[in-house]
Amino acid sequence: MRLRISTPFGRDLLILSNGFAIVGSDFVANGRVRPSKPSDALLSDAAQQVQAYFERRLARFTLPLALEGSQFCVAVWRAVAALAFGQFVSYSEVARAIGRPLSHRGVARAMALTPLALFVPAHRVVGSDGRVRGAGPGSMRRLLVEFERGYP
Repeated sequence: MRLRISTPFGRDLLILSNGFAIVGSDFVANGRVRPSKPSDALLSDAAQQVQAYFERRLARFTLPLALEGSQFCVAVWRAVAALAFGQFVSYSEVARAIGRPLSHRGVARAMALTPLALFVPAHRVVGSDGRVRGAGPGSMRRLLVEFERGYP
């Protein structure tokens, strides 16, 4: 099952569900496909939470997520999914939080592989200087960081 939701950034959020958990999500270009209506209770809940997020009323998503990957990636994704709205941490801080203090590069790789855009908020993992790393000027990560920091 799938749901396509408009966002304030000119891209839609495409959410995939197996009926029990969110199995995938990604930002996609606005195109010929119009945003859709939820086809099950889980997608309905996801739509409500995404709307609350973009209204700055949601601190954390509370949806069941299907995280499939290596043990390391899943540990990283779980740690990052627990971050609250506007809470930014460095790659090194995530590495320490999962008990792998020297694995900051592995954390960066796990963030690049995140299959659940927005629900595993890779944009909240930034460089030790607080800047977004590994993202182009118009990337969703950069836009989401600006959104959560209160501008524009």
